[in-house]
Amino acid sequence: MRLASLLLRIPDNWIGDLCRATDTNLKVLRCARKNGDGGQSLVRIESRDGLTEEEISAYVRSADPDSDISFSRNGSNRFLAAVEMKSCTTCRVLADSNCILDSAISRPDGGIQWNIVAPTGAALTRLVDDLKSKGATVAVEKVTVLRTARELTTEQEKVLQTAFELGYFDIPKKVKLEELAKRLQISKATLDVVLRRAQRKIVASHIGNG
Repeated sequence: MRLASLLLRIPDNWIGDLCRATDTNLKVLRCARKNGDGGQSLVRIESRDGLTEEEISAYVRSADPDSDISFSRNGSNRFLAAVEMKSCTTCRVLADSNCILDSAISRPDGGIQWNIVAPTGAALTRLVDDLKSKGATVAVEKVTVLRTARELTTEQEKVLQTAFELGYFDIPKKVKLEELAKRLQISKATLDVVLRRAQRKIVASHIGNG
């Protein structure tokens, strides 16, 4: 399993356009394919320029006029936004590669840092190649291989792989924890612990604390 940091510049991307034009920070917490070519994202937004929901929505709809966005305000300049787009190239590329987007963080110059969990080196290579074929500029900044103390156990690998394939990490979830536990023939409480420990190993390895 690989953990990778990629720096992307994606053409006609509302996040890049918004961050270049305003003093705004965004972090994509989840991204999943939905309804064929569409995609759904959960985004945390902090606008130091004091942008309104309507102003942020305008950037989203400039990329996809048929998009749908809903907000939950977390402070005077902070929002949690659910963004659904009828067409999302990056969501399709991610889904086809079998890689998981752990997070995506905006940069002031319009670049976006993707933190990726890839099951294999081949999957990561496919993701990078597919992004480039769609016109994105991609720089691989860091790749870490889970080894020794950081390595996932066989049970953790199985649970994460099954959870991913059944859509546990999708938005909305295609399978709930209880149903996933039945599939894996373990208790719901045990599954919750295994998932948490596996995800903690991945995050700790990615930030260098494993």
